Amino acid sequence: MKILFACDLDNTLIHSHKNRRADDICVEIFDGREQSFISPRALDLLKKISAKIFFVPVTTRSVAQYRRIFWAENFSPRFAVAANGAFFLNGANQENFLRETVEPFADELKLQLDAADEKIFSIARIVDESFLFLKCRDDFDAEIFFDTNLTVQRTGKKIYLFPLGLDKGAALLKLKKIFAADKIFAAGDSEIDLPMLERADVAFAHENLRAEKFFSFAEPEDFLEEILSAV
Repeated sequence: MKILFACDLDNTLIHSHKNRRADDICVEIFDGREQSFISPRALDLLKKISAKIFFVPVTTRSVAQYRRIFWAENFSPRFAVAANGAFFLNGANQENFLRETVEPFADELKLQLDAADEKIFSIARIVDESFLFLKCRDDFDAEIFFDTNLTVQRTGKKIYLFPLGLDKGAALLKLKKIFAADKIFAAGDSEIDLPMLERADVAFAHENLRAEKFFSFAEPEDFLEEILSAV
């Protein structure tokens, strides 16, 4: 049986320096500072899982942001999906994954970028020509409405505007074909991950997501141990 494990990264498998614990392993450095971490136990479990089944990180990070993650000296996933499904990475190579979905929305992405108010947003950029990322200024906390046919998703101060069909669920279906997977495990922590979780055979959602139809986890070790025991 061919088994695929598709997993979100930030706040699911790895975490920022704000939540760093004493023995955590650094897996990302940005601007000379240690940025992201994984626990030794989680890394050990992930290595054991990857030796048995296909492990593919599926992230909303840009390609460049994903490639900043260096994992461990003797472990690095060969495959990954970046930009919320727009790109499939195979080692050093990358290919368009859902670009046919993105292209019809190019003008709308540019229109929404041009309309982004600097008084509201501290960051406004189109990520890998695939979707619009906005970050609200710290002193702005009002509701924001967008006149657009893009899919709008908000996580705290961060807002994402995705072309219709550019989601982790669509990416997962393509991964299923690539790996001819008979069974799929998936894990995530936010609403952006829901399309992927809904298409998996066994899905794990962070307890803060409040998705009752999925298995709940508090730490990555929770779902990694479950997956390892199942494979």
